Amino acid sequence: MVSGVTGTEHVKQPRWSVGALAKVTGLTVRTLHHYDELGLLRPSERTASGHRRYTEPDLQRLYRIRLLRQLGMSLDEIGEALADPAGLREVLTAHLEQLDDQVWRLETLRRQTRGLLDQLDGPRPDPADLLALFGCTSVFDDSLSRDQRQALFDLADRLTDDERRHLDAEWPKVLSAIIAHYRAATPVDHPEVQAEGRRLAKIGRMFAGDDPDLLRSMRTFFRQHGHGVLRDVLPDQPLSDLGDGLWDYVSRMYAAAR
Repeated sequence: MVSGVTGTEHVKQPRWSVGALAKVTGLTVRTLHHYDELGLLRPSERTASGHRRYTEPDLQRLYRIRLLRQLGMSLDEIGEALADPAGLREVLTAHLEQLDDQVWRLETLRRQTRGLLDQLDGPRPDPADLLALFGCTSVFDDSLSRDQRQALFDLADRLTDDERRHLDAEWPKVLSAIIAHYRAATPVDHPEVQAEGRRLAKIGRMFAGDDPDLLRSMRTFFRQHGHGVLRDVLPDQPLSDLGDGLWDYVSRMYAAAR
């Protein structure tokens, strides 16, 4: 125990000098001094000669500071969060949800990647496998929620063999036909375009079931990343002349076919 300290000197508890605390936590003395100057971590006690002495509550506070720093928060943000217990709980809850999402996505991605690795020496992965992989990769982060990505994964897992074969054959045919109509500037209310719209809608239901929110999110995804999908599905199709107008055409065609 340290003699001559101010504060709760009659309470027996461990105390650390600034050097000792720096050593056990891996921080520098300079960092601890900086935290003190900011008011972020002030020692609960000082010796008669003015030396800092840190107590267990200080150590607990430092643990929280380091955790929040690892979560990417600035020192100012950490100070505000620690000053408001309710706000700190909200911050930690939000970060925990993000971490849960990352864990879920990585576990799913690992499982799907292993499955695709096993197929490297076999036939090309079928669309259902690609659907499941789409549902767990970060390319969907700006378009789909975690629940929606899980829904895609579940839908892909429930596809029957006949549905998988239908999707395998139908998807490239529909895309090729739509691109041909777009290049020919065929009106979206033309019977042939309407027929392709209905085929596209059927594929959409296989992708997303009857969830209108998921369908809207998928349309957002294809507007943002659709050309990458086209390159994968139609590797032999020239696509350099296609612009964003294609997806406007698809939206109008899809709406007209409903």
